Amino acid sequence: MKPIVRSYLTEINVGTTQPGNGTNINFKDYPQLRDIFITGFAFYDVNQVVASPSGKTVVSTLTGITVTLLDIYNMEMIYQYPAFDANPINASGFYRDIYPFQLQLTKSFITILDNTAVAANESVIINFFYIPIKEWKKYAAYYAR
Repeated sequence: MKPIVRSYLTEINVGTTQPGNGTNINFKDYPQLRDIFITGFAFYDVNQVVASPSGKTVVSTLTGITVTLLDIYNMEMIYQYPAFDANPINASGFYRDIYPFQLQLTKSFITILDNTAVAANESVIINFFYIPIKEWKKYAAYYAR
């Protein structure tokens, strides 16, 4: 597990109606997460975060939710990764450490595979660990190991 250089807590609100099974919901644009190399991520449910950054209720479980992360060339670098497995509580306290790539957040999305535990107006909470491009040279050799 690599040390965290920067982190940013984000949310995806599922909308005013319960999403159907198979629904993809894109991340909104966060200026802080432009021009970055993503180095890891973690998902949280209501047991770790009671309210989202915008004050919405957090999903009660991550079961049935996956994430797909795209790079700047619109390639799916992480495809339908189970959110449940990316919750540190379910992974002995570890976050998902990945080989860094330049993230294209607004093309990335979550997929609701099973909506039974997801209600309208709830949010999915994701913390991204990253390095800004302008600082990448300082850390690149460390991440190449």
